[in-house]
Amino acid sequence: MRILIIGAGIVGSTLAERLSNAGHSVTIIDKDEDKITKVGSMVDAEALVKDATSPEVYEELDIESYDVIVAVTDRDEVNLFTAAIARLYNVENIYVRIRNPQTSRILDILGVKGVVPEPQLVANVFYSMIEGMHTVVNLIPTLTGDFHLVSVAVRPTSIARGKMIRDLVRDERFPRGVKILAVYDGENLIDPESAPVLDVGHTVIALVHRDSLREFSNLF
Repeated sequence: MRILIIGAGIVGSTLAERLSNAGHSVTIIDKDEDKITKVGSMVDAEALVKDATSPEVYEELDIESYDVIVAVTDRDEVNLFTAAIARLYNVENIYVRIRNPQTSRILDILGVKGVVPEPQLVANVFYSMIEGMHTVVNLIPTLTGDFHLVSVAVRPTSIARGKMIRDLVRDERFPRGVKILAVYDGENLIDPESAPVLDVGHTVIALVHRDSLREFSNLF
């Protein structure tokens, strides 16, 4: 896919690196020349010094040619502007980082569904670490429409305890509409394919369809 990332800060540059490593064609822009120079030297991506608040920039970039637009600057107004421009050009896949809940409401009016509310996400991660021992916790309830990004801790009585991820997903009780993204062992996020046998102290992070939340919870 062709992916345009607005903002070359820590979030944008990290995302650019991961997407590029996954084989996608990535363009990342920022008006800060130092950030662009840094990301350009580290990531196999097209890194350009551009002001995302200038409408002409999106014509120069031929925004309609991109499959995905991601706005992750540290300013809601810039991210909102980018989302509005992307919608104007009928881009379907738009993902936006926000800090102010009011911005989320505006994006909803625009029909942008890929909204990541940063304060809510951070708070929910901490809440998950505390309360996830007892229940499934929604990290971003409105991540992708009918899907929820959730975390749940492995308990002593969990069906999942003692299983590798690959064995768990083959279990007949494992519901459809679930994609396990990572296992947190208390220090590191581990890729599911290389995760150890699940045990107490592990937290599983997954993308779960709303109709499968109860079944998924029952595994833990």
